[in-house]
This record gives sequence, structure tokens and C-alpha cells, in this order.
Amino acid sequence: MEGPVEFFEDMEEMHPNKPKYTGELYFAAHRGVYTSQAAIKRGNRKAELALREAELWGALFLLPTGSYPYSEMEQAWKRLLLNQFHDILPGSSIARVNEEARKDLDRVIAKAQDVSVEAFDLMARGEGVTVLNASSFERTGLVQLPPIFAQGAVIPGGEQVAVTVNEQGALALVTVPSMGALSLRPQQRAANVTTKATAVHTLQGIVMENMYVCILLNDRAEIVSFKDKESGREFAAGPMNRLLLYKDVPRVFDAWDIDSNYELQEIKTEDQVSLQIAQQDGLRAVVKMQRKISSSTFTQDIVLDAASRRLDFITQVEWHELHRLLKVAFPIAVHTDEAINEIQFGYVKRPTHRSRLYDKDRFEVCNQRYSALCDQNHGAAVLNDCKYGISQLDNELRLTLLRAAASPEMRADNGHHEFSYAFTAWEGTFFESPVVREAYSLNVPLRVIPGVREPFSAFTVDAHNVFIDTVKPVEDGTGDIIIRLYESKRADTQCTLTLDKAFSRAFVCDMLENELEELPVEDNSVSLTFHTFEVKTLKLKPGSDSSG
Repeated sequence: MEGPVEFFEDMEEMHPNKPKYTGELYFAAHRGVYTSQAAIKRGNRKAELALREAELWGALFLLPTGSYPYSEMEQAWKRLLLNQFHDILPGSSIARVNEEARKDLDRVIAKAQDVSVEAFDLMARGEGVTVLNASSFERTGLVQLPPIFAQGAVIPGGEQVAVTVNEQGALALVTVPSMGALSLRPQQRAANVTTKATAVHTLQGIVMENMYVCILLNDRAEIVSFKDKESGREFAAGPMNRLLLYKDVPRVFDAWDIDSNYELQEIKTEDQVSLQIAQQDGLRAVVKMQRKISSSTFTQDIVLDAASRRLDFITQVEWHELHRLLKVAFPIAVHTDEAINEIQFGYVKRPTHRSRLYDKDRFEVCNQRYSALCDQNHGAAVLNDCKYGISQLDNELRLTLLRAAASPEMRADNGHHEFSYAFTAWEGTFFESPVVREAYSLNVPLRVIPGVREPFSAFTVDAHNVFIDTVKPVEDGTGDIIIRLYESKRADTQCTLTLDKAFSRAFVCDMLENELEELPVEDNSVSLTFHTFEVKTLKLKPGSDSSG
């Protein structure tokens, strides 16, 4: 029994001419664990993101005051990691374990939110609100504001912001800097809304449209047309957002497995679908869909924002099934032999055909926040906020939404579920695509907090394929800050990391935060070179003039 470093050092000595294997070591079993116990998987994703934001805002605003809760954050991370144990997160535990895991994840999220709120109290004060962007790129998007903003809003300097009224108060279209903030104050005069999203009934169905895309929904809330307005390209090769229900009775290992013959056991669902336009004109268009699926009910808000190429499906399900599998299908007008599935800090390509036995085995695979089909000139992707299983054949992506195993927990997953997925498309190569940014935006929405402050951007990267995934205090408690970045699109890249605050020194570190090499800091910037899919960890030492 030794650590991994010793293991690999021994391997180097024992096998100087060791053989190499290139490609994925796909485990041809237990494909159901990507989907079983959906509430735990959702809690895990939300807990990871909540802790990420708590570390970011805590490092920027609590750390300089000496009030960063190191011990509490360490306990929260350890609680999350405990629940990533190989039967808990996969959803293959007994009922009591699942119940305790859900409670644990709720506690982790609550603790992370408490830490964030402490940072917010130091960040903004006074009348108005501040919009926060935890992503490492500038974001333009919609935020929900309180009713006091129904008449209008202005940013510092007096520039008006587009606002439309909704049931909760007002929606505002804002552009927020990378890992930073923008404050808004209410005013009594509204700006003209020139960028709109609309939803209207036509003879063909419901048309949803903004400046970028035009979408046609049929009477079952399926996308029968998704056109890029600039190029005129059609991305729908058939009805997209098509819900598919299957009989799902694995021969063994109920919660663990999905057998390949499930595809031959589709259950037709002809239940009536109710569609209505909930919001038809302004900064957001919303179509609400309600339907039954077998013994379950399915409610969905189909959302198109004014300045977005992404169509969101905000979903709630009352799931009351046994041995059933629910998927949503997106047949896309793209010809390719491979799909791109996001993994941690990069992606893996997998075949969209089953011409060989090894390919046939991969009828269900894992993705993180997105899967994409693309050629060298255009592409499309299905995004998610907590779903990990997906199948891909020919030109179709089928995201797995829910299962209903009977062992080791009877009627697993029965109950209420909330999740979102989305569809987006682009012109150009995958390298040029916004897919990773869209995946971040779906999972890390802009946040609104009370109070105002001067705008700021803590960190910015000038390469669209390099992302800051983590900003956190160092574990040794010295007050330094760790930034972890990665290259997302398999492209060797030179870029510049710009720092809003003055830092005296910067170091490349290993994953354990040990300093390896000092980097020059010039004009609050650090020049970096990334190899393909490289993960890079930096340690920044604040200068004497830095402050929260």
C-alpha cells in the first residue's frame, strides 16, 4: 500500500519500454449508474458549483479580512467527496444511504451559500442590486430584478439597461465582466427594448424567434425547425425535444445496468400535450408544456432569451414508474462519425456508429455538461445541468433523463425532479464554437445580490478556449490565492491572464499547491502557454496595495 506517486515511479523503473494504449478504456457494463438516483446526481452538481462560488467570492472578499472559514469549507468539501463514493454517487446504494446522501448534499449547498452570503455582505451595500458573474468570460444575459426596477434601471455612469416587466418583477439584459460584478440602480424611465424574443401561434405551430435563431414547435412541444437566421441553415433533422419512454429491465444489477435491448422495447406515449405561450414578447419568450407520460406528469418551460443562441428546457417531473427509462432525442442535421462528449477539463470523441463490436458496446456513454455533433463548418450541442448518461447514433443525441430501478431500492427515483437541458447550434468549427461557454452559462447563471459597488473584473483570460475553473485560498492559510485554469478544446494555446488586483508574484504549482516555477507579472498580467487539455495551477501572492 503506497501513494500514487510511488506507484508510478515504481512502474517507470519496472517497465522502461512499457506498452501504450491510446483511446478510452470503456467499461462495457454498469451504464445505468450515469442516471440512477437523479436527485443525488443533481445535488452533487449543485454542491460542486456552490462550493466553487463560495471559494471564489470568499477568496476575493473574506480572505483579505481574515474571515475566510477554512475549517468549515474543508469539512464541506470532505462531506461532498464522501458522497462521491462509488455506490453513493452512482445510485447503487440501499434506500437509507440515498436518503442520507440527499440530506448531506443539501447541507453542503447550504454551507457554501452561507459563505457566499458572508462575502456578499462585504461586497455590496446601499440601494440597488449587483449582478455577479462567476464565469471567466464576459457574459451578456438576463437577470431577474425586484419590482422596484419595473420602471427602468441604470448602471454606474447613468447608462440605461433594457428592462421588461414579468410576474416576479422585471427582467434586465446586462453585460457583466469576467469573474466580476456590475451594479444596477432603479430609475423611473425605461430604456427602449430593441433586442427582443417573441413567441407567436401560427398555422404550422408556435414560432419562437430572436435576433439569432427562428424555432418552430409542433403541438407536442417538439422542435421541427431550428434555423440560424444569418446563414439560413436548418439544424433540425427531425422532431427535436422528442421524449422517448422504454421498458428497462436489466438481466442483473437493476440500478447498475442498462441492457442494449432496451431500444427494442419503446413504449408509445400518445397522451395529450398542453401548450401555451406564457411570455410572448420582450426580453424573454416562454412556452409552457404539460403532458402525461405513462403514470407520470411532465411540465416544461421552453425558454428563448433575447440575446441568446440557446434554447432552454426547464423541466419538472412527477415520476411514478417502475422499470422505465426516459430519454429526450435531438436528431441534428450534421453528418459526422464521432460525437464530442465533455469530460473533466476537456472532451473525448466517441463513434456515432456501431460498425464494430467495441462500438456496439458503447450504446450508452457518460458526458459532463455537453455533447456535440459537428463537422468542419457547423455543429450543435445538447447541454445539461445534472444529467450524465447519453446515447448517440448517426446524427442523433439522446440525453437520458430518468430511470426507475427496483433494486437495491424499490421504486428508486420515484417522486419530484427538477432539471434543465438546452440546445444550441453554431456556424464554424468546434474550436470556434461557444459550446463550452454556453455549458458554463447554463450551469453557472448570473447571480443578483442586494446592494451596489464599483464594477470590477477579478480575472480575465483572453483565449476563448481557456477557462478559469477554480479560484480559492491556498490550503496552508497564508493568504495566497490559487487559480486553476484549463484548455478546453484540444488546442495548444498562448494566452494572457489579466489580474484586476495588484499581485506581487505568481508561481506555477502542482495540484498539491507546491511551487514549481515563478512567472513574471507585468502590468497585472501573466503570459501562459497551454498544451492540449492542459490543466494549470497558479499561486498568486497579493501585493501590499491589494484589498478586498
